[in-house]
Amino acid sequence: MELKQNVWVYVEVADGKVSPLSAELLGKGRELADARNNTLVGLVVGGGSAAQDVISYGADAVVVVSNPELAAFDSVLYTKAVEEVAKKYEPSVILIGASNNGRDLGGRLSAAMNLGLVADCIDVRYEGDDDTLTWIRPAYTGKLFVKILTTTRPQLATISDKIFRGNGFDDSRSGEIITETVDLGGLKAVQKVTAFEALPADVAELSLEEAEIVVGAGRGVGDEEGMNKVKAFAEAIGAGFGVSKPLVDNGWASHDIQIGITGKKIAPKIYIALGVSGAIQHKLGVQDSDIIIAVNTDPDAPIFQFAHYGIVGDLFEVMPVLEEEIKKMKA
Repeated sequence: MELKQNVWVYVEVADGKVSPLSAELLGKGRELADARNNTLVGLVVGGGSAAQDVISYGADAVVVVSNPELAAFDSVLYTKAVEEVAKKYEPSVILIGASNNGRDLGGRLSAAMNLGLVADCIDVRYEGDDDTLTWIRPAYTGKLFVKILTTTRPQLATISDKIFRGNGFDDSRSGEIITETVDLGGLKAVQKVTAFEALPADVAELSLEEAEIVVGAGRGVGDEEGMNKVKAFAEAIGAGFGVSKPLVDNGWASHDIQIGITGKKIAPKIYIALGVSGAIQHKLGVQDSDIIIAVNTDPDAPIFQFAHYGIVGDLFEVMPVLEEEIKKMKA
């Protein structure tokens, strides 16, 4: 099987499983490869036990880098490993998930190989007749979206999560698994992983990415005290809590809980937006929610254009009513 000049996906593995973000990218990679009748190759560094799953998610072949020094992620060593594999196989494109480790790897790989890097893309497609990809990413804090082309090869980008959802798992697929060892040039790990400890169930349950109900606070809360009242409401109904970008810009909340295309993208069963105007970057971050309930004093707020249920009113008057109804529903 010819592996050069094809579509590659860097696959992150945790606890022997392909990460959800990497599974999404394998689905998109399959689409891109099919568009040019190319091969889709998954690249796994260290976690060879998941190689067959990579094929089940759509890859035609998997290259597993098995150096013992690569058992746990180390940005310096992983960058060197991916660089050496890329030099050998000359992929046309490498898709990397925009996780914390993926962003680290992408930036270092770009510098090491003198490549252009398009960060935090929300889409990618072929628009011409050659192998040049058109990358789509937000600009000006999500106020508009730009198209970017890269002239270097391999074309390199980090891709945000919860965008290419719905990739299926087909355990009847077959493919080639190739094991490689690479020359790390005498580099040594700068950190040592001794153990992993799972988050307590109650904490994991309320993370923005996993919570079934998420409450979002927007500019309409008025001040930091108002935001904290919304946070208390979220805790009272057992929901995850996040904020829109203006609250982070004001210094009231950390970027870790910012909801939107420039923050975290969520897909809960219920999203309750309190005082959120619904700018485009926020919309793209919540649009996969099963039900969106919006409360805003402005009847013309953009969020009412895509919310399933809208309430024009004071969020502080609405919260007690919602709390009562949600607790009845849960009971």
